[in-house]
Amino acid sequence: MGAFFIAGPFAPLITKGYNFASLFRESGGSTRIRALVSDWKVERGISRASDVAMATSKNRIALKGSLDFVNERFNDVTVAMVDGKGCARVRQKIRGSFRKPEVKKVDFLRTVAGPMLKLLEQANILFGGQCEVFYAGSVAPPE
Repeated sequence: MGAFFIAGPFAPLITKGYNFASLFRESGGSTRIRALVSDWKVERGISRASDVAMATSKNRIALKGSLDFVNERFNDVTVAMVDGKGCARVRQKIRGSFRKPEVKKVDFLRTVAGPMLKLLEQANILFGGQCEVFYAGSVAPPE
């Protein structure tokens, strides 16, 4: 599912040689995806994410970046869990070749300190602070 979310109709080209299906069989559980959009602009072998996101009943995840099919590379792809305002709360970057992608670790401090950071961010917004909007596309946030 993740490959199709990231790459849309090009997923089979990127995931060739990987056995992702076995990961899904072993993970157990399920989550209902209530909204999914995968809109890409393709030019000269490079697909740029225009509006790529999905939402469950609790979370909204969006993607930015591009896929270079000529050179078989991820170009600064970032996947993020975004809040109701489109601000990234957790980010993960993917770079490098399709065959050996470099997947950066999720910001551990942000994940562990999430509840405390959320309070600080709410206080910041209360006093007029803003966040950098990561996603402003068509997938609405969970209610």
